[in-house]
Amino acid sequence: MPPPRLQISLLSSHLLRPFSTSHSPFLPTRCASSTAAPVTASLPARWLSDLKSRIGKCIIFGLKPEQVDEAGDILKVVAREWRELVAGSEGFLTGRGRAGAEGREVVWGDMPMIWPDRISVYHKLRSAPTAATDSFILDVLILSEKHQRAAARCVEDIVVYDYRRGRKSPLRDFMVEKFQETFELQEEARGRNERKIRDFLHRVKRLEKESWDREDAVEDMGHAG
Repeated sequence: MPPPRLQISLLSSHLLRPFSTSHSPFLPTRCASSTAAPVTASLPARWLSDLKSRIGKCIIFGLKPEQVDEAGDILKVVAREWRELVAGSEGFLTGRGRAGAEGREVVWGDMPMIWPDRISVYHKLRSAPTAATDSFILDVLILSEKHQRAAARCVEDIVVYDYRRGRKSPLRDFMVEKFQETFELQEEARGRNERKIRDFLHRVKRLEKESWDREDAVEDMGHAG
């Protein structure tokens, strides 16, 4: 029998993640789509697009050279780390080898996005497993590379199944240990990226207060030649 493989198929109403092997303790289930709000409810849902628009407004109004450098530094970091910031602030791990799919080209089907686009898919544990856990939930985030935001959210309900006994089975000790380590990494990623985003928002607010939002603000209209 060939080794188990992961296949992700995007459909109009749900995500399928079939994988099957006689050696696997997991019983896969169909994954329903979800419109639930992300856990990071304390951050504005459109913080990334709003941040770029706010910086653009400051630049158009007119900034001093040091303020232009500050705006450019923020935009440079956001352009480089947007996946980690968007997904990581919700607890998804985005490091090397973590993505279920990364930069996958969208070429067919009925999807919540328009070709040409690419997607990246990330999974996270909803809660920390214990020795008694015999099923667990994976939250799934599908990011649009073009729009740099969530294109879809799904949920995977996975049951740990003992095929020999024909019944559900709790996670083995080494699985619990690794899953708990993963959950801790998720929480660290959430906190780290939330702090980064809040720092960016604070810096942009300061740029606004130093430019168009000053009491004596006067827009730079350029000079006549």
